[in-house]
Amino acid sequence: MKLDLNSLTRDFIINEGSGPTITSWIQALSENINLLKPRSLSEERRVEVMKHQLRELRRTSRRMQEQINKLEEQVTILQEDKQNGQQ
Repeated sequence: MKLDLNSLTRDFIINEGSGPTITSWIQALSENINLLKPRSLSEERRVEVMKHQLRELRRTSRRMQEQINKLEEQVTILQEDKQNGQQ
């Protein structure tokens, strides 16, 4: 059986955007953490750690999205240059 890498890649890219985004996952986690009612000091500390980790996750995902946008722009420019070079 021969693998068609072009169709596999195309299918992967098309299905990649399906489902919730990282932003919606983070928002849902934030809402759930804010609903927690700690009953002890240790639970309160755990919730604070979760909130801190969530802030770091939010920052990291924002940086990753900026990097993705930059890379997508570079790919677009390279594709345009390639098309212009073939003409």
